[in-house]
Amino acid sequence: MTRRTIQTSIAAIMAAVMLGGCASSNTTPGGETGNEAGQQITLTFETSVYAEEPHKKAIDALIAKYNETNPNVTIRVHGTDYENYWDKLTTEILAGTQGDIVQVYPENIATYNALTEGGTFVNLDSRIQEAGLEDKLVGQELSTVDGSYYALSNYAWGTTGIFYSKAMFEEAGIDPEAIQTIEDFKEAAIQLGSADQRYGFSSVLGTHPFVASEWYRLIARPISGGIFFGDGEAGPYEPDRVNVNSPANVWAAEWWQELMANEQATPPGTRDKKVSREMFWNQQVGMVMDGPWFIGMTQERDEALLEDLGVIPQPSVEYEGQVYQPNPHNYPIVSMISAKSDHQDEAWAFLQWMASDEAQALIAQSGMIPSSKSYAESEAYQSEYPLAAQFFQFQEEVYAPAVMDPPIPELGTLSQILINATQDMFVGKRDAQTVLDSAAEQMREALQ
Repeated sequence: MTRRTIQTSIAAIMAAVMLGGCASSNTTPGGETGNEAGQQITLTFETSVYAEEPHKKAIDALIAKYNETNPNVTIRVHGTDYENYWDKLTTEILAGTQGDIVQVYPENIATYNALTEGGTFVNLDSRIQEAGLEDKLVGQELSTVDGSYYALSNYAWGTTGIFYSKAMFEEAGIDPEAIQTIEDFKEAAIQLGSADQRYGFSSVLGTHPFVASEWYRLIARPISGGIFFGDGEAGPYEPDRVNVNSPANVWAAEWWQELMANEQATPPGTRDKKVSREMFWNQQVGMVMDGPWFIGMTQERDEALLEDLGVIPQPSVEYEGQVYQPNPHNYPIVSMISAKSDHQDEAWAFLQWMASDEAQALIAQSGMIPSSKSYAESEAYQSEYPLAAQFFQFQEEVYAPAVMDPPIPELGTLSQILINATQDMFVGKRDAQTVLDSAAEQMREALQ
């Protein structure tokens, strides 16, 4: 699931809001009635994942269970598909009509919080500390702006690995455990390909943001320390520290161009992630890069497909004589409370309950890994979800500490520059050094 950035300028969206009002179909945050004890209230809850069936089932189950003991709280879920969610959220925030509860990823918090003077969302420091949740949830440390918590990591998380078709690997005579390095991975992708429209590995080659993120998560960032800034995307986030055109990133781009151009290893024109996944399910490709959520998606597609589904960690990368361990994102879905909500206490009560073991057991249906450390490490969870539990092993034994996107308001602009650059390199096949030099200059200007 990396992450969609704001692709529409703030000025253009403001013009649309002034001319036509908010395009959202949701009600004004807070619902119809007051928030006194016992009165019926409505909380609006918006998320980018509700359009996906495994997440819809999990969220509907959460609300149904919560209403058993809180019948006076109506929780109305809305959102849209992942592709369009982020521009819609921008429009709503600028119009002041965002939901009471808004789910995002940690790297989105600063961008959207900065859209409103004084902050779009509620500072949760005192609530999280009083609840004792600071060190109990995976990804909670990522949910800050300027050192304060603005989100609760109370839903689920995942990182990425390489899913493979057991049948295709067996047919090609490939031992999945032998894939240790990025060169092993390339050789397996070529070996899996054949003349009957089957390929080794499907990655996005189109306008979707994954055209950038799959490349830098798998190969560039492990060796360069950062696609935007060096030293693990650490600050200070200043123009002279832009890292996108570093020698390591240029080398990684040239390596990826070579892989994407291999007609046996990769299919042409996989315009979005949906196409890649469908090709995998149809056994047109033998490998796809994805996270534990892909398990739930596969089950929804056809439960029988789970028998053929295997997963291995992302491979290490050798560069200039040194071996670098993979350091993929940790993807927690985190929840924020709107500063405009009339029912902030009720919203917090629901969010805090979501972090309980009772709620986390329902969230496990989403296919991602529940955020509660105690629940996700339990024998009950690991026995029921053995394939997803392998990602814990990857985190503990194979992967280096995750490197996350820089938590700065300018991230949306920087990400769009990178998406444009990767389209030029991997779809347009332009010279990597030239393209990344231009991207670096654009990023420096954006940070001025």
